[in-house]
Amino acid sequence: MKKTIFNLFSLIVILILFSLGTWQLYRLQWKENIIKNISESSKLEPALLTINNIQEFKKIKTKGQLLEQNYFLYQLNDKGKYGFNLISILKTESSDFFLIKRGWLPSIEKKYEKNIIGNQPIEIEGFINLIKTKGAFVPDNDNNERFFYYLDIKKLSNTLNIKIHPYLILQSVPDEYFPNLKNINNIKIPNNHLQYALTWYVLAICILIAFWILKKRYK
Repeated sequence: MKKTIFNLFSLIVILILFSLGTWQLYRLQWKENIIKNISESSKLEPALLTINNIQEFKKIKTKGQLLEQNYFLYQLNDKGKYGFNLISILKTESSDFFLIKRGWLPSIEKKYEKNIIGNQPIEIEGFINLIKTKGAFVPDNDNNERFFYYLDIKKLSNTLNIKIHPYLILQSVPDEYFPNLKNINNIKIPNNHLQYALTWYVLAICILIAFWILKKRYK
């Protein structure tokens, strides 16, 4: 009985590991298609943003007015350094509201807290990115902090009594009003699924070999 349970358990583990490896290969193809689309989109002229043509990773341009208040979003830069993304709210000429990620700062400074440009229109160019829900390991936003850990669109919309669309525009050109912002927001998507797939397959093969050796030894 114990031998049967052990055999069944081993085979299930091997099957799961092979399945995970195959799933990662599907993810690899999916990610490669996304990266290809982003690369092709970056070479095109930006399309005028309208509600009817919103597509994630699409290169767009739009005009509107920035609301006065800015926000800071906690994020490490590509070198793992602690800092913040500067987030603004744009009211487009069609009276739609979008969040703009304008660039990265090593620290929060008072001069970045507000946009002092009156009713002057501004043109934004960048890429559309869907705002993700809060991750399991992301801390809750704290009202006592001067920054967000994640973008809570629903709460921000209710606080300001406006409807903010669930898309973030990643500004891809130097900022006209805050030229010191770093890390211009081009989309970079890691694609490590081949390594993940190989890891699962190697584990499955190792367990399969160990299982075969044990079967021969205690035959």
